[in-house]
Parts: sequence; structure tokens; C-alpha cells
Amino acid sequence: MDSTAEAIGAAKRAPSGAGDDAAIARRIAAGDVAAWGAFFERYAPWAYRFAYHHLAGNHAEAEDLCSDIMMAAARSIGRFDSRRGTLDVWLLGLARHRLARFCRRRRIEVPLVPDVATMEAHSASSVSDCASDAALQRAVVNRALASLPERQAAALIGKYVAQHTVEELSAQMGSTPKAIESLLSRARAAFRCAFSALLKDGSGGENRE
Repeated sequence: MDSTAEAIGAAKRAPSGAGDDAAIARRIAAGDVAAWGAFFERYAPWAYRFAYHHLAGNHAEAEDLCSDIMMAAARSIGRFDSRRGTLDVWLLGLARHRLARFCRRRRIEVPLVPDVATMEAHSASSVSDCASDAALQRAVVNRALASLPERQAAALIGKYVAQHTVEELSAQMGSTPKAIESLLSRARAAFRCAFSALLKDGSGGENRE
């Protein structure tokens, strides 16, 4: 589980005794209204904060994206596989996918912020509901990516923003999956260094052409 998912789990996990994630998913898929109500109460506030943060504090768009995330969860929860992670991790992945889709459909720039936490273990403290914080963080992410070699930056964006698999990236970048995994490992390390240095330096300004 990445640090963002851990933060979600720590803040939103229901008390023990409500049943494990697989059982909850099966109940919802079978049409259990009470199970869906508990799921909605547990995750809808987080989905709104996720949307609000990554859409630069636009309340109307955040409400639309939050609704889209929860509806998509309702439609697809029958495919949840507890062997691949918790409901927290599953919903985080779904939210990222819906965010990218939402931005493409509205022809707005897909934010690079959502996966900073995957590449840089700062999420618990860096995630903020404030639009100004989101804008600053987005600027730092863009500058950190711009400082990387082009191939490393392309790999990170492909994996963490476009949500491509390693196999898809290997085909797109003309390399082997093993080589792409190695490239991603180096790119994440380089991103962490650049991101941390920019935060310490306070260099969150606009990218220079």
C-alpha cells in the first residue's frame, strides 16, 4: 500500500467487526443497501476531498467528480479482488482513473499531483484541502519532473498519471518490461531527490520555458 492509501485507511477505515473488505464488496454487489450506505459514509467525504484538492478547489467540479467516483465504485465493486489489496487501495486507483478521465472530457490539464505520494512519501502531511497548497504542490511537481531526463519523466507520467502498465510502457517506449521497471526505479529516486530539494529550497514558482 502506498502512503496515500495508508492515510486514507488510517482516517476512514470502519471499526473492526463490520466484516472484511471482500465481504463488504460482495454484499454491495449483491444489492445490500445497508452495506452500500456504510461504504458511502466511509468513503464519500474522502472522495470529495480528493476531487477538491486535485481540481484546485473548484467546488462544483469537485462535487461532479466525487459523484462520478462513487457511482463508478458502485458499478465496479463486484470486480474488487481482496488478493490485490484493500478497498482503500482499490478506491484510490479508481479515483485516479476517474480524475484523468474527468479532465480529458472537460479538456483541462490532468493534474500531476495525485501520484506525488506514490513517488514521494510526504502525502500524510502534504495533502491539503486548500487550493493554494494544491497549486504550489503542482508547481513543485512540475519543476521536479522538468529537472529529470526526458525518458525518466515520460516513464513517470505514463505510469502514474496516464495509469499505463509496465507492459504498455515497454511497448510505447520500445523497451522490455524489466528495463522499464529499472527506469521507473531510477526515475522515482531522482524525482524524490528533486522534489525534496525544491521543497527545502522553497522553489515552488512557475516553470521557466
